[in-house]
Amino acid sequence: MSVDRMSKKYCALCAALFVFFLLSCQEKTSEIIIDDTYVEAVELLAPVAQQVKIDNFAHTITVDFAAGTDITHCQLKFSLSPSVSMSDLVQGQFTCNLTNEVSVKLVKDGQTITFRIKANVASASFDPATKGWVKSSDFGNLPSYISVYKYGSTVDNKKTQAYIAVAKVSDARFTVLGEAQGAKTPSQFYTSNSQPKIVLNAGYFWNGSALGLVVRDGKTIKPAQPMAWRTYNGSSTAYYPTQGAFGVTAGGTFAAHWAYEYNSTLYSYSSPSPNKAGEKPQDIPSDKFPSGAKPWEPKEAVGAGPVLIKNGEYKNLWAAELLDDAGGIGPTSNNPRSAVAYHPLGYLIFFVCEGRNKTPEIPGMTLQNEADLLLALGCTEAINLDGGGSSCMLVNGKETIKPSDGQQRAVTSVIVLY
Repeated sequence: MSVDRMSKKYCALCAALFVFFLLSCQEKTSEIIIDDTYVEAVELLAPVAQQVKIDNFAHTITVDFAAGTDITHCQLKFSLSPSVSMSDLVQGQFTCNLTNEVSVKLVKDGQTITFRIKANVASASFDPATKGWVKSSDFGNLPSYISVYKYGSTVDNKKTQAYIAVAKVSDARFTVLGEAQGAKTPSQFYTSNSQPKIVLNAGYFWNGSALGLVVRDGKTIKPAQPMAWRTYNGSSTAYYPTQGAFGVTAGGTFAAHWAYEYNSTLYSYSSPSPNKAGEKPQDIPSDKFPSGAKPWEPKEAVGAGPVLIKNGEYKNLWAAELLDDAGGIGPTSNNPRSAVAYHPLGYLIFFVCEGRNKTPEIPGMTLQNEADLLLALGCTEAINLDGGGSSCMLVNGKETIKPSDGQQRAVTSVIVLY
């Protein structure tokens, strides 16, 4: 055999081996891709998503949302590969707050894999100025994540003087100050608690005792077990309403709820217990009544009421919460008002308005007036706080409105922003 013929055969053999090697690599690569498919599909049950992208190689799931979408209560339905499991799934569903990146752990063949779930919300701006609020610089320097606005337009043909403090929740720290017993003025809370940037009066009280829920740093200071006395069949009778509460969980979800503590567990409800003054009292709230009871574990929370806005809808069911004229709330009268609200673009809003003509011709607002202004801003969760002579908001320790008592009233709780 000639050297030339041997060279040709050798080259052919090398070429065949090279092709075999390439085919083997392609087959091996294909097998690796199949093995690395942990998540086959993810469906957004709520809210509506524009697109869901799954990257099994990078272990990430990215969800795109339209501008203004509230992503604090996202319900995802997972379809996993047959050999993959996830302990946090309930009937294939996973609920989370996507305002911050969320991690989930999957298990395959005894190995734990961490997937990151990220949300992209189309850019949108929250500008109270488009709703008639004027940015104020009258209260000194504030961090970039807190702004103060003033409102002076008429409401129901009434002159008004109202303020909101707007804070980006990703940067500000929200907490509730106060104890079950004992009262301080907002200025005293300010000076004795490292001078919060914003201080707003909060829950109802009587004789220096808090009447509603107070939770601070996950610890219940005062349980949510409101009771009200009204006349029924000619006798003073106890009622046990589910009243409004506002708070945030450790995961960063802000919400307004109808709440009641039963057997040392705080429950939230999809609607208030349907009490009505003068009619037979409803049962004491429990884990079964009213319907839709779910355990709620806020890190910070305060009780007052009524719930003004829930899931973006106007509520103001003050009669069922027994926050009526007999309770001193004056729901349909003009009064100074305080409220706290959440905006789905990730903002907290502290609201206060002046009233009782402390400034001439400024009568105050009804609960509906208050709710309408917050709805107009785009708030999706809100409750009314104690009002009247208690209403007072401080910015850098300085009063925004004139307290209707002529001076600050001592209150049992405040909410603050640092």
